[in-house]
Amino acid sequence: MSKNKIRHTEHVSKSIPVIKPLLVLLLIGGIIWGLVALFQPSSDMVPYKKYKKTDVSVAVPEDTAPKNQPKPASPTEEPEPFEQLAQNDPDKNALDFTKAVSDPTVPQTNPPIDLPRETLEYISKGMDLAENGKYERAELEFEKAADLSPNSPEVFSIWGAALRMQKKFKGANRRFGRAYELAPEDEEIVFNWGMSRLFEKNADGAIDLFQKTIKLNPKHYLAYNYLGKSYGLKKDYRNEEANYLKAVEIKEDFAQGHFNLGIARSLQKNFEGAAPHFTRAIELDKQYEKPFVVQFLTAMGLKKKGIGPQEAKLKPSPKKGDGKESFKTTEETAKKAEGSDHKMEEGSDSKVVKPITNLKGKITINSLPADGRGVVILETKSKLKVPKQSAKAIQIFQRELQFQPAHSVVMIGSTVTFVNDDREVHNIYSKSSGNQFNLGAMAAGASREIRLETPGPVILRCNLHKDMIGTVFVVPNGYYALPNANGEYQFDGVKSQEYILEFWHPQLYPEDVAKNIKSIKLTGKDENIDFKIASASKPGEIHDLVDATDYNVVVDNIEHEMLQAIKDWGAGKKFMPRKRMLKAITHYYDGEGLKGAIAKSFSEKRSLKLEQAMDEIRKQVSGIGVTEKITTASLKFKADRVLAQLRNNVKELEQRLNPKP
Repeated sequence: MSKNKIRHTEHVSKSIPVIKPLLVLLLIGGIIWGLVALFQPSSDMVPYKKYKKTDVSVAVPEDTAPKNQPKPASPTEEPEPFEQLAQNDPDKNALDFTKAVSDPTVPQTNPPIDLPRETLEYISKGMDLAENGKYERAELEFEKAADLSPNSPEVFSIWGAALRMQKKFKGANRRFGRAYELAPEDEEIVFNWGMSRLFEKNADGAIDLFQKTIKLNPKHYLAYNYLGKSYGLKKDYRNEEANYLKAVEIKEDFAQGHFNLGIARSLQKNFEGAAPHFTRAIELDKQYEKPFVVQFLTAMGLKKKGIGPQEAKLKPSPKKGDGKESFKTTEETAKKAEGSDHKMEEGSDSKVVKPITNLKGKITINSLPADGRGVVILETKSKLKVPKQSAKAIQIFQRELQFQPAHSVVMIGSTVTFVNDDREVHNIYSKSSGNQFNLGAMAAGASREIRLETPGPVILRCNLHKDMIGTVFVVPNGYYALPNANGEYQFDGVKSQEYILEFWHPQLYPEDVAKNIKSIKLTGKDENIDFKIASASKPGEIHDLVDATDYNVVVDNIEHEMLQAIKDWGAGKKFMPRKRMLKAITHYYDGEGLKGAIAKSFSEKRSLKLEQAMDEIRKQVSGIGVTEKITTASLKFKADRVLAQLRNNVKELEQRLNPKP
């Protein structure tokens, strides 16, 4: 098989100014050499045989699949090898011919089963010929496929991918351009065209296309990652860093994103900010344990196996020309590492010596001890529960125009009952992200119950009494502790494992909280970790994490997908209608939060009923369990009805989440 080498050269730091006399040898010799070596990877053409069976197979309807055979995966579930290839070599095979990835937050291309079998055979032959270096004959097969299916964006997208692998970027751009013309809202085609532009080293073209991808799918973490790489080609390191950061926010366990973020921060001389992301990348994938990264972390005092950063000592520098590599760590660097927020990010080098650990510390906000309204969270990195963790039911009373208690902390999944113990009427609501609700008017003696499933702050307000403000913090899976009057907190006997350590307080802005998150690994050795937080907020202030989602736009997107699905069904297409309906339901209705907002502000029954109405249309356009005559007019009637209901709910929801006095 012919292998086509693609050299994708990242930004290279030419020089790093002296930071500390003894650290400069490492930073210049290690990082520069490592970056040059790392960002010149080869790219072998992926054998199409790995995908051929998937691409040309005909899907079995889910209701008629044989019991002993696995059902075909949905567009958000179908496993594909893309991400595995990308992880094995960050820039190798960054665009495979099927355009699919394995993560559910990124859209996936499913087999174009609505294409004629002859078209699929031409595509298969073309890919086989291309991977064997018979490019002219491959072109003939792709031309036949395009002649047979001239309006198929899939044909032109795969053709463009094959040309990109040959570094025939001009031809690839023409084919991707045609695919985009046919399907301008297919984020996968836009993303793959962006990848072609990136390999072409057309930074501006790649940036434009990745930004369009993100506009189509704000959770496309790979688009953010490669948008960062595109800015890197322009040496715009600030925007590069910002996009890598967004990628790992969407997918925290994205090793390549952490590694790239470490590189971007190193190039901006933010070495302490780079270290934890290099460490996290290595924890997630050992391939990122590059020699220059190990050298860097060693100099920062973060890679001394079995030795804490504070114990790293000066070592003799090598004699000039002795050929030995020994790296020095200054006492200043060691002290700096000791005070770092990420001092415990030693990953796999930290061995558990006891099954439980004691942890304590002190929290200050603008040098003053944090008061008792805050909460310290030890969230499990695995997102799994810890021993003895359980949800509970609490009551919050409205008495004398106040919430009692004013501040509550509950584990995820807990139930809160609001009880009006006043003579006044109250209308309790929250605009907090992921926890929006409005309980409606509650007369004296009335009570309402709500289940909190989304971790984070819930700011309680009363529409009828503007000075009534309370807080509930919903803790994710893990442990939590409440600081005392001196700002001191303590965890006794928690399970020794990796955690995300975070402090929340209603006085802090959301960005203050995010800035002070720490990644730690408890090993059984007692730890003391302090929070020294600087904030522009004043004591007594309460800051909400408000959900600014425009649900009218969400319904507009649902409408577009539903009506296009019906149009595709009327045109005889087999797969696209099902894909569009799934996108309307899972990506927009559920994924954009409308389903949850309706459930919390009205009822789960209402939310579920709307979902079932949309799912009925999905089944009908998919030919699943059809017992009545289906026409375009009947599908349109059902779609219009559910869309009208959605818009009425959004209108009522807006009034509830933005109530007027």
